Amino acid sequence: MQIKKYEVSNINEGMAKIKEDLGPNAVILSSKRLKRKKRSFIEMVAAKDDYYGFIPNLSSKKGKDRESTILNSHKVFLPIRTEIDQLKALIMDTRRKMDIHSELAELKETLNTLFDIFGVQNNRNISSYLSKFYYHLISVGISKQKAFKLVEELRNNYSQEILEDYQNLLGVAEDIIKQSIAVFYKDVVRKRIISFVGPAGSGKSTTLAKLAAHYLFCDKLDVGILTTDTYRIGATEQLKIYADIMGLPLRLISKKEEFKESIDAFSEKDIILIDTPGKTYKDKNYLMQLKELFTIDSSIEINLILNITTSQENMIEAVERFGIINYDNIIFTKLDEANNFGSIYNIIDYAGKPVFYITKGQNVPQDIERVDPGKLARFVVKNAIVDVDSQS
Repeated sequence: MQIKKYEVSNINEGMAKIKEDLGPNAVILSSKRLKRKKRSFIEMVAAKDDYYGFIPNLSSKKGKDRESTILNSHKVFLPIRTEIDQLKALIMDTRRKMDIHSELAELKETLNTLFDIFGVQNNRNISSYLSKFYYHLISVGISKQKAFKLVEELRNNYSQEILEDYQNLLGVAEDIIKQSIAVFYKDVVRKRIISFVGPAGSGKSTTLAKLAAHYLFCDKLDVGILTTDTYRIGATEQLKIYADIMGLPLRLISKKEEFKESIDAFSEKDIILIDTPGKTYKDKNYLMQLKELFTIDSSIEINLILNITTSQENMIEAVERFGIINYDNIIFTKLDEANNFGSIYNIIDYAGKPVFYITKGQNVPQDIERVDPGKLARFVVKNAIVDVDSQS
């Protein structure tokens, strides 16, 4: 078998060289894009089997018998060879697409950088304070698209005097963000039966306990707790400890048929809080079971719990996956562990849902805070949990 390596600028050039050197029956062993200094090239490794087409045990055959054997052998192996060639073509096409995807991603990042430099830094119509503010927004986790939109709105609708005062600039931007997310709070009706859903580890049970304590001690409401989380070891025990400490009744729902019955048993309660299993949101059966469960009673408010310290990509995926159950609100948890708060704005705008509570620690009931659009906007712009009351 002959094996040769080629360095070419593109696939077509490589195929031509391989065909010329090794013939039409050469096999492509590998193909990958490499970089050497400033030069980018494709390395292709090909091989030719010197015995391709060789039919064994023909030495004893002569004349028509020999010709017949060769023809029959070609007929037998022709479909296999055809399939191999098709598979080779498919692999090469896939590799070309991967190379193109990689190149496009690299080009996109380069263009983003150039857009930042030429669109903001060198734009004479944008003040140094506005440029500084743009990079501040990026640094706290706000998407480039939203950051540019904010900068454009400030530049087009506000005086140079405001744009040259950085503190005024922050205040105006805070108000713009506030108004932007306030639209998701319109016509919201809060309900007495409140459930909590979300990815595993997002803090559903702890958030439920904090809200239960808030309703009990701050609002002086009569609270009942239900849990459908029979999957995790110790999950019910943890919630039972919280319920016992606060003197609240807790009912375990192990079957779907018990759901309506348990809600009816708490019919005289001011507030009913429902915990759900923390399973992976990639499990479609789990999401369908939740959807089916909540269709039993349409008066249930559903809160999606998101851990702010997870990646924005994961939060967006959770927002999309849990959309199947048509949740009402979002609660962000673990803000005390977060480095950037810009994703709050990104996620609210993407999901189109209001946020009424955030959590910021493990203490029950202290580490939960009611929020509104103004307070959330301040969190985002200041990139910190600011304990200053704001009005929505």
